[in-house]
Amino acid sequence: MAGLPPKPTVLVTGAGGRTGSIVYKKLKERSDQFTAKGLVRTPESKDKIGGAEDVYVGDIRDADSIAPAIQGIDALIILTSAVPKMKPGFDPSKGERPEFYFEEGCFPEQVDWIGQKNQIDAAKAAGVKQVVLVGSMGGTNLNHPLANHLRGG
Repeated sequence: MAGLPPKPTVLVTGAGGRTGSIVYKKLKERSDQFTAKGLVRTPESKDKIGGAEDVYVGDIRDADSIAPAIQGIDALIILTSAVPKMKPGFDPSKGERPEFYFEEGCFPEQVDWIGQKNQIDAAKAAGVKQVVLVGSMGGTNLNHPLANHLRGG
C-alpha cells in the first residue's frame, strides 16, 4: 500500500486501570489503524491486560522508568490517577459514611501532578506529536464536593 502513512503508535499510560484498560483494548482491536502500547505500574497489571511485549512496567513518579515506553510513539494518552482506598471497617448497614485514604507515595500531588508532568516532559523530549490528558473533575479545587468527601468532611 504505497503512499499510505504509517499507523500511529499510541501509548496508553494507566493501561492497567479501569479506563486505561478499556482504551488500551480498544486500540488493540483497531490494529489496522493503530499500534497500541501500554504502561502499567506492576507486573500483575501487565498480566491482567494480557502481558504482551507492548506493555511496559514503569513508575510515572520516576521519569527515567517511563522513558523506554515513550520512545518511538506518536501519541500519548494519559490515564493515570491517584486512587483513594476505602478505610476498613465501613458498615453501610449502620448508616456509616465511608472514609478514604491514599497509600504512601500515591497522593494526588505525587501521581496527578508530578507523574503527569513527568509523562508530558518525556513526551515532549521524545518528540511526541499529540498528548491526551484525561483528568478528574474538580481535581484542583480543594472546596469541590468530591475533594471534601475524600477528606471525610
